[in-house]
Amino acid sequence: MEKQRLKVYHVLTDRNIGGAGRWLLNYLQHCNRTRFDVRVVLPKDSLLCEVIQNMDIPVIGMDCMADSSYDKKALQPLTALFQKEKPDIVHTHASLTARMAAKKAGVKKIFHTKHCMEAVSGNTLKRIAKRMVNQHYSDTIIAVSQAVRRSMIAGGTNPKQIVTIYNGITMSTPLTEEEKSVVLEKYGIPQGQKVVGIAARLEEVKDHNTFLRAAERICKEREDITFLIIGSGSVAEQIATEIKIMQLEHRIKMTGFVSDIETLEAALDLAVITSKEEALCLSLLESMSAGVPAVGTDSGGVSEVICHGENGYLVAVGDDADLAKRILEILSDRSLYESMSKKAMAWTRTHFTAEQMAEKMEKLYLEASK
Repeated sequence: MEKQRLKVYHVLTDRNIGGAGRWLLNYLQHCNRTRFDVRVVLPKDSLLCEVIQNMDIPVIGMDCMADSSYDKKALQPLTALFQKEKPDIVHTHASLTARMAAKKAGVKKIFHTKHCMEAVSGNTLKRIAKRMVNQHYSDTIIAVSQAVRRSMIAGGTNPKQIVTIYNGITMSTPLTEEEKSVVLEKYGIPQGQKVVGIAARLEEVKDHNTFLRAAERICKEREDITFLIIGSGSVAEQIATEIKIMQLEHRIKMTGFVSDIETLEAALDLAVITSKEEALCLSLLESMSAGVPAVGTDSGGVSEVICHGENGYLVAVGDDADLAKRILEILSDRSLYESMSKKAMAWTRTHFTAEQMAEKMEKLYLEASK
């Protein structure tokens, strides 16, 4: 007799396609549709709706769902949905409301993925409250890196609830020099330039100022390196103003939002992240899978992606001088570059494939359903 498929509902409140959305898209590409009936609950106006529907995955669009973890107005509609649909598992992403609704509706198992570092409070009562909330409204919590797991434990979560499953990505194919030129030409970058890029939300936590200061240092020494700031966000105007003040508009270019970001990430010569705090960093993984070495700040899970001296370098948060030094070191030594490129590809394919992530996730689903 054919086994009945487990009904799994993923819930995201995101209206844009951020880290959690990209996690879900990577999972959905490799989920076992024979064993699992996967559906996704989203705000009706989320950019993810159309993308997921095009993957032939059912999407339930909610009229009243704020882009926040707790939304009182969404509690009853979500409870009613779960009571009607009776999913075996509800898997939430930053939505406490959905976890509360699943509990109220009597859903058998509630999963929750933590996609960012936990804010650690020095207040003992807050840590106790965090532990109680997570124990009551979650059966299993997925941390996307060991760094996230440690931050959750420090924040009060019971370590027995937490399972670490690395974010998985679809591996990128290395581009030829001709292919890179075609991609980079769209952004006004002439042939012969080395391209160093940072792909991240333009927000304070990503610390683009450190990237700018390092770029300024390098521009004084080399004329064959162009810098790309990939993405959009609330500090875009501030960054643009700083570039004008430095009079480096011809050397530091801002792309804005890029839909086919993986292709641009693969066209870089070097990938950088300067975050003050980072759970894991998908953009580095995507570039590295195409053979692009990386330099990143030693914050959160970045050290789980970059093996210092092997596939790239780690620098201290805010240290633009060391960042500039490491960028130049990699780009100035062809033998070192080729070695790091090969190791970057091998490392990502060993630890960070979407297939591995989906397999580990679904193993937990099956264990929880017994």
